[in-house]
Amino acid sequence: MVKLKELRKNALKDLGATTNDSPLADIDYILLNLLKFSRTDILLGEKTLDCNQKKLFDEAFAQLKSGKPVQYTAGGCEFMSLWFETNESTLIPRADTEILVELIIEKYKDTGEINILDIGTGTGCIAISLAHFLPHSKVWGIDISAEAIKTAKKNAKRLGASDRCSFMEWDILRGFPDLPQQMDIVVSNPPYIPDTDIAGLDKKVKEFEPLSALAGGNDGLDFFRKITEDVKLTKNGCLAFEVGINQAMDVCDIMSERFCHIETKKDLSGIDRVVFGLFK
Repeated sequence: MVKLKELRKNALKDLGATTNDSPLADIDYILLNLLKFSRTDILLGEKTLDCNQKKLFDEAFAQLKSGKPVQYTAGGCEFMSLWFETNESTLIPRADTEILVELIIEKYKDTGEINILDIGTGTGCIAISLAHFLPHSKVWGIDISAEAIKTAKKNAKRLGASDRCSFMEWDILRGFPDLPQQMDIVVSNPPYIPDTDIAGLDKKVKEFEPLSALAGGNDGLDFFRKITEDVKLTKNGCLAFEVGINQAMDVCDIMSERFCHIETKKDLSGIDRVVFGLFK
């Protein structure tokens, strides 16, 4: 039996000796999200961990010390105020991607029934969030990873979105998938890291997150080109991408032949993070 305050003190000393740049936040993340202690419990520090809780913490802490991202060690993270299971077959959902989801919700919240495709769905965070906040939508998600598709299906079931979310394994580089309806909206957070930049990524990213969700070809734009070339949409349908730093103008150019009214949207850091346009 060990009290929370003692556990945190010892864990902080141990993790602080590693290269982890947010040790206390990561320790508390595990306590909150894996062991289900409240913030008040953590602040007061008087509650004790039983043997099973201590074992669970020790296992997660060992993974954290190895450099594994805390979202994997705790089994998930929050996105659009919803909890998504994550694992090493899926990219960790990030706040930047919420900009893409919020844009689609704002533009289509007052429309009738719409069909949406999410390319490179991963955890399903984009697809499921859109289904959740646009109750008149039907959403499909595709991913090259069979394990990612399993994870997305589990997240959809737990979040009550299985009736309006369908997922299937598909490599978008093979072409656009055959779907039962024509899409009104296609969204994607595709792999967009230039291949030569992969080696310089943070250890937590390059050693634990799936390479297939990161590497975007020599210039990072392969998936933008392929999706834009092959996408099938209703007239005035919307294509929206999350893009990397300094990629927005290039993606605008790629989209210009088949799309009009192309715009960009900045993230909270002032970086052009989303590019969207309407099908001609």
